[in-house]
Amino acid sequence: MNVSQFISSQPTYLLWLIGGVGLLGIGMLTVEPTLSALGIAALITAIAALTVKNLGIQLLIWGVLAIALGLIFRGLVPKESRALTPSTEAEVSKTIPRGGVGEVSYEGTVWSARCQISDLSVAIGEVVQVVGRQGNTLIVLPTTFPDFDQEIQDETP
Repeated sequence: MNVSQFISSQPTYLLWLIGGVGLLGIGMLTVEPTLSALGIAALITAIAALTVKNLGIQLLIWGVLAIALGLIFRGLVPKESRALTPSTEAEVSKTIPRGGVGEVSYEGTVWSARCQISDLSVAIGEVVQVVGRQGNTLIVLPTTFPDFDQEIQDETP
């Protein structure tokens, strides 16, 4: 007896039951609500297959249930929210010297940080934008830039 003969000799409700449990298991492992919907639809079809012997009607029941449950489960998955995206602003808690490393307070934690523009220093209390990360050091840009003409005049002897 080969596999196809063995499968065709089983009652259809048992095949729907095995398929439903299998799809539910895979859906739980992959955390995919669509597979879970297919599995639940197969389990309900297994119950219906106890009285409905026509395979075409069983497939119709399963298809309608799968589509309906898939749409319902899809609505339960949360959509992306702006409230869940990380903040890009940080506050300087230790001066970031030119070309050096200072510290910023970012999302309630103190991080090492350096300015992306190495010619700038950033003072304590300034708000900066986090633009990247290298290891445990944040790369930041100041939200306001100093007047370079004034800075050049201050530096000339």
